[in-house]
Amino acid sequence: MSKNKRDKWIAAREKDILPVKYFHVVFTRPSELNPLCVAYPKLMYDALFEAAWRTIEVFSSDSKHLGAQTGMFAILHTWGQNLSLHPHLHCVVPSGGFTREGRWKDAKNHGTFLFPVKAMSTVFRAKYMACIRDRFERYQIDALQRTLRDTLFSKSWVVYAKRPFGGPEQVFEYL
Repeated sequence: MSKNKRDKWIAAREKDILPVKYFHVVFTRPSELNPLCVAYPKLMYDALFEAAWRTIEVFSSDSKHLGAQTGMFAILHTWGQNLSLHPHLHCVVPSGGFTREGRWKDAKNHGTFLFPVKAMSTVFRAKYMACIRDRFERYQIDALQRTLRDTLFSKSWVVYAKRPFGGPEQVFEYL
């Protein structure tokens, strides 16, 4: 992207972003799902976006963690640094959310972390598996064999949350 296009894109986004800190959250699923991503990319990637959002929503709506409606935007990366198939989502999540009364509420962790990543990993695994199961049933695809499901549920999945970006400007620089 040329500098001029980049600058125009950033200017167009500035009106959409809140003046708060943002977290960088990465949702990764096990490589055992790679053959399904090759065979059914739309189903698998749609499920990845949905499961990531549902995971953020579970934690943000829980008063123990935030108790407010947050948001996020996500970017799908399908390849890793070594150019092998490695689908994962990079998400940018604000450090708070809006209460039912419409007031901003900061995250309870004072900006040091978003939500507990081990708990997020467990919820994400369940959400993603439910999403792909539902999609495969809807389209009558018999690709999620019991041995694969057992393997996937026996593994630890990775949700990584980096320390917050300094503010909106750093979010755009990252993108």
